[in-house]
Amino acid sequence: MKLHYYCWLLAGLTLAGCAKKQVITITVKNTTELPREKETVEIPWQEVAARYAGWTATGVIITDAEGFELPSQVLYGGDGTPRSIIFQASAAPGATSAYMMLRGAPAEYARQVFGRFVPERYDDFAWENALVAFRVYGPALEATGEISNGIDAWVKSSRQLVLDDWYATGDYHRDHGHGLDCYKVGRTLGAGAMAPLVDGALVLGNNFMAYNIVDQGPLRLSFELTYAPYAVGGSVVTERRLITLDANSRFNRVEERYENAAAMDVAAGIVLREGEGTMWTDAENGVVAYWEPRNNDNDDDNGHTAVALLFPSGVKGIERVEGHLAGIVGYAPDAPCVYYAGTGWSKGGIETPDAWQQHVADELTKLKNPLEVEINK
Repeated sequence: MKLHYYCWLLAGLTLAGCAKKQVITITVKNTTELPREKETVEIPWQEVAARYAGWTATGVIITDAEGFELPSQVLYGGDGTPRSIIFQASAAPGATSAYMMLRGAPAEYARQVFGRFVPERYDDFAWENALVAFRVYGPALEATGEISNGIDAWVKSSRQLVLDDWYATGDYHRDHGHGLDCYKVGRTLGAGAMAPLVDGALVLGNNFMAYNIVDQGPLRLSFELTYAPYAVGGSVVTERRLITLDANSRFNRVEERYENAAAMDVAAGIVLREGEGTMWTDAENGVVAYWEPRNNDNDDDNGHTAVALLFPSGVKGIERVEGHLAGIVGYAPDAPCVYYAGTGWSKGGIETPDAWQQHVADELTKLKNPLEVEINK
């Protein structure tokens, strides 16, 4: 909505006509040559509270320079304490854009990202935004004998959130105009899960046994999965996988912890298919990407699924491991491994292998050069 009392930003980011109002100006700078569109920026709540002690996390709004309210979200980290506030900013190449934070009752924002536990489908946990959708498998499915801790990818051509509708009908293995599930995981890492690598072999865990939703939209979903302890080398470890997905992004941020683990190598991988696909890797910059062969499940032309992994901190190497294209990284005891896993679809905005390769390269540039945020009273 447009605020009745909006303030115009003048040169030098000063506020004209707003001297008596409590306003924080937010400057977002794009240092790259890429256009940055609807990209999440984050402001620590303690920086806000330090400027105006009377402000509350549930009583502030974000606007653009003309006073139009933008969707925002307070992140609580799962314990009810405000950690930061996020919104999505845009900036032209090499340019700066301006926003404002001020007191107000936030509007009811439409959710742009969503995830939930799905007990009606053997305890899946599924999540999505307007571009991508995923799921992992839970304890009820394991009880049937189907064991997998890989990541399943659903391909989408609609910007609608489809998760609840697809589960309600159960008819999501054919494309009815919004996308489908034609991705096969089985006993693999699927679309980018991670596993310990011992003597050159993957040590796969089982289905997740517990979940915890840390933040639930409208702009960011974050949840943690816990896996039953299992043997890795000479230790029994517990895997915890924290996954974060923002609106308008094709990539999950994945944070892996192996509690009680010794120093070891771990591998995040993409399962490879039979047939002619396209692979490309860049060990120096931490890129593993794959364009699958055409999928013809149910005698339909389901197009091509694309998967990529990004390791902004680098990799020790990239190898083929047990039918996967995998990035190998070192794991230090009780320290997380962080990487990014994303997907595209030839019928959903990523039409060619070249388009996917360019999208992946751009995403890496953005990860290594986040938008710079400065706030001023």
